[in-house]
Amino acid sequence: MVAGRLTCAPCGAAFPITDGVPDFVAGDPAVADVAQTTEGFADNWKHYNRVILSHELLNRDLFADWIWPLQPSFFEDRVVVDAGCGMGRWLRLAAEHRPKVLIGFDFSTVAFTAYKNTEHIDNVHVVRADIFRPPLAPVVDVIYSIGVLHHTPDPRRAFHSLLGLLNDDGVLSSWVYGAENNGWITSVVDPIRKHVTSRMPQGALNLLSSVAALELRAAAEVYAAIGAPRWLPYREYLLHLREYPFGYMTHIVYDHLVPTLAQYLPKAELLQWAGGLPHVLSARNANSWRLLAARTSAALEASMAPIRPQALSPDVVWSPGSPTRGPTH
Repeated sequence: MVAGRLTCAPCGAAFPITDGVPDFVAGDPAVADVAQTTEGFADNWKHYNRVILSHELLNRDLFADWIWPLQPSFFEDRVVVDAGCGMGRWLRLAAEHRPKVLIGFDFSTVAFTAYKNTEHIDNVHVVRADIFRPPLAPVVDVIYSIGVLHHTPDPRRAFHSLLGLLNDDGVLSSWVYGAENNGWITSVVDPIRKHVTSRMPQGALNLLSSVAALELRAAAEVYAAIGAPRWLPYREYLLHLREYPFGYMTHIVYDHLVPTLAQYLPKAELLQWAGGLPHVLSARNANSWRLLAARTSAALEASMAPIRPQALSPDVVWSPGSPTRGPTH
């Protein structure tokens, strides 16, 4: 349906379908910082939409890296959800792995851009919805959430809200900013972002992001040229950034500077999120975390196949979980 409305039979609440997107957010007064953060991202993704989509090989590599050790092949014939789908770049890639149904939702109006970017894919559906009140039943096989939870008012509650959508064999993959090795960002950049850059006009922030991207590119080239030793700050991250074209890098810088809400989460907190659930926690570029959690050990191992837990490096936390299912709330 491109236009119409959905009506809740028990309570009579009605939700519009606008431009192909069922909208469960319209008319919901969001708190100011949530609205600013989500719409700031929406402006970013809309502005860089063509740049982002034009780098398919890079996007494919990034997607596999961000959801690791979850294997995209696990999506086949399963119900898969992209929580915080942005402009739909990951939906386009996830759809290649033939899920039975692939649902993306986002709080911001960028959901309409995601619909436009995926309307040609039959099994992809886009919804505008709140991560704390997702309009989905607990029948989901796989959820991935890339760079979303740390931009919510309560990342732990957002994580457990998504857990509540999983069926008895479901798995949840999330990537978040890490507190470890980000002291300079949290002490210097974070206050500037909160009080200055998140309030800047879009044009000015685009210009600032371009200048910062040039500086990052220069630093990355210096690190590569000198064969930067491991003890240098942000070594892994800067060397990783050399893979990005300049326009894509500018988008990443803008993405870091625009939100009011951004939290940097320590390893210990993420382990608390997982609780008794079977899970794998791994660092990405030494400054962020990937957490893959599942209802059962069997589901976790199946989602990682052919990777076996015994083959994980020593710095990756693997837990088979408790004999019973972990928490859902």
